[in-house]
Amino acid sequence: MKKVFGNIVLFLSMLLVSLVAMPWNNLTQWWLPDIPFLSNNELYIKAGIGGLMLIFGIIFLIVANREYREYGHTTPATSGYSFIPLFMYTFASLGYAAIISLFVYSANPGPNNLYFVIGLGAVMLNVLIFGHMLSAAFRKQKNFGRVMIFIFLVELMLISMGAAYFVREILIADSFYQSMYTFLYIALLGVGIVFYIIHVIILKSKRKHHSEEAALEAEIDDIRGKKSSVIPEAPSKKAKKGDIAKQTVTDNGKKTMIVSREQTVVSGEQNLDPTNMLYEDVDVDPEFSKTSNQEKQVSSIEYYIEKPKMFKPLDPTFDKLVEYVREMPQVVTKISDEKITFYVDRKPFIVLMNYGNYYRIAFKSELEKGIRLIIKYPTISKNKSTRDDLWFKANNYGDLPKDVIYQIVKSAYDNVNA
Repeated sequence: MKKVFGNIVLFLSMLLVSLVAMPWNNLTQWWLPDIPFLSNNELYIKAGIGGLMLIFGIIFLIVANREYREYGHTTPATSGYSFIPLFMYTFASLGYAAIISLFVYSANPGPNNLYFVIGLGAVMLNVLIFGHMLSAAFRKQKNFGRVMIFIFLVELMLISMGAAYFVREILIADSFYQSMYTFLYIALLGVGIVFYIIHVIILKSKRKHHSEEAALEAEIDDIRGKKSSVIPEAPSKKAKKGDIAKQTVTDNGKKTMIVSREQTVVSGEQNLDPTNMLYEDVDVDPEFSKTSNQEKQVSSIEYYIEKPKMFKPLDPTFDKLVEYVREMPQVVTKISDEKITFYVDRKPFIVLMNYGNYYRIAFKSELEKGIRLIIKYPTISKNKSTRDDLWFKANNYGDLPKDVIYQIVKSAYDNVNA
């Protein structure tokens, strides 16, 4: 129900803000009856549309904050339903002012009018660029930060309304406004519909390529390994730069810890036979997913790795690779038993597992790039135990080139940020 209502709100907002950007100086040029009420009260009606956009934004802001309280994050759709109507109205109001300014400059091409047009264009460009950045921050923020961004967006909307009022009521006369030929600007309605279709396509594409974190984490190719490795105790004091990140044991016996950027991750090394491995499902970490599946199930997927005849020196080493991933912006590190999982915005993109004389990388990649890697390198394969088709795995016995490994990590990071 929320999704249906949100799509209706977006579609209605697209149409209404398209009307806001259009000058209503002469309705008869569009084969419409001349309605003096619309022409005489144009700015008041458009201000009313802005008030409706504000109501839509407040409704979904409340829904987004409730989602954050319940699940620890908000969905991109919910945050978009709150942010997009106000942002579109701001851009449309500035566009209305810019259209009139262009007509004024065409009639009187003086430097002052030119500067005004250039200034409005620069403001619109900045609103477009920084609005895109704000939309991403709007979803990632906590409730207080989200409310503050919403208030800032309302202020931008009021400023754009003021610019439209100044241009219409002060900059030009009514006679000049009535004489403007704005027939072609009816196309703004079509532009609004096209933007809505593009928005729907982008959302559907993102949903297809990003499955729930719980499903990804629950079915990632986790290896049981040997339980004889020594696990250092948790630090008893605040970690400083250079300290060793240590794992903790939870109530269900799983060793897991979220590691801060200031801590150092040092892996334990133990040579394992890659042909003698058992697979199991992992418990869903409730901190990184909305659901928790605590029952362990036997995986029905078998996976065979041909043991190489000899191992080569690892370059990069496992510890260097871990440090390289952790240096990327906004990366969260989670250590759990035999693996280290790296997240960006609560979405996993790299899983590393160390076996001493070799290590495994489970990574997210575009399908075409993953297939090319599989064809070129025999130790890279499709990760069959995940539902998401974009997960692959690579075993580095020392035969994978260093630049290929770093490129895999970089590509996985870019993929999850796309």
